[in-house]
Amino acid sequence: MGPAHVVGAAVIDGSGRDPGNVDITVENGRITQFGASSAHGERLDAEGLTMTPGLIDAHVHLGLSSPIQPHFSFQISAAEIAADIFATAGATLGAGFTTVRDTGGLDGGVVTAIAKGKVRGPRVLSCGPVQCQIGGHGYYGADWEPTELWSTHHIAGLCALSMMAGNADELRHNVREAFRRGASFLKLCVTGGVVGARDRLTDTQFTVEEIAVAVQEASARNTYVTVHAHNNEGIRNAVEAGVRCVEHGTRLDESTATLMAAREVALVPTFAVVEQLLHDTAGATLAESTRDRAKGAREQMTKALAVAKHAGVRIGLGTSSVRPRTVAARN
Repeated sequence: MGPAHVVGAAVIDGSGRDPGNVDITVENGRITQFGASSAHGERLDAEGLTMTPGLIDAHVHLGLSSPIQPHFSFQISAAEIAADIFATAGATLGAGFTTVRDTGGLDGGVVTAIAKGKVRGPRVLSCGPVQCQIGGHGYYGADWEPTELWSTHHIAGLCALSMMAGNADELRHNVREAFRRGASFLKLCVTGGVVGARDRLTDTQFTVEEIAVAVQEASARNTYVTVHAHNNEGIRNAVEAGVRCVEHGTRLDESTATLMAAREVALVPTFAVVEQLLHDTAGATLAESTRDRAKGAREQMTKALAVAKHAGVRIGLGTSSVRPRTVAARN
């Protein structure tokens, strides 16, 4: 395939400069030249359009593309779950996101299928299953269901939401298993969550010593740990243990934000999922009580973002959307 010359577009180059009209040459799917080119090739008139670098969503859940409750109560077939995941991956790329960081729920087979070009989607960096404590955030089985049956909800090569650990040794085993299955990094749930029937935002989960086990294992593989964390105590525990990133950060205070900045710990707030839950809780097949949690989280997350920015914390963009195809389409 010969080069294609895109002309007339307003180009945002990601440097912070104002958009400018710059011709761009594309060859084999990659930009090879900025500015006018004398080479032969197809001319694409983009007058009136805007070109940007590929967007990055630092917090997605492709493996949660189906309704949550039916998914985890064996009411949806593996074929339908796969179809939903693939549709979401394609919609995400179509919305302009060329790289995503999947923070729980996706098994390595989907990452490989996208990388091979067999499924349309963005480049995916995945933590594999989330690491959770027994009885903690990340468990969506029935009340009567024994913990040891939770893994029966995993579909090998497709989706695996979380792995449960009761102590540091079990956690070490689980994170090594996650790496064996292709995880690029690790994610732990260290507080309760908005979408959770058995925990509260005020709950702290995993001890500093347990979190440090995951950090040790990640460091041995030259990668890092991020954490799902809403309350400040859980955030601080994780930072003290050596994690490199915090997801949500809803109740972050000034002291912990200062510590995060000093240790170069990033923050990924997730306003998109909060807005989604406020406007369509039923559409996510979640209890109406989830709306009340989301409302409080939005107000607190807004304050936390300002605190983090003032402290100089590096901040990323993440959606954390439930059934993310809808959010990708809106974006």
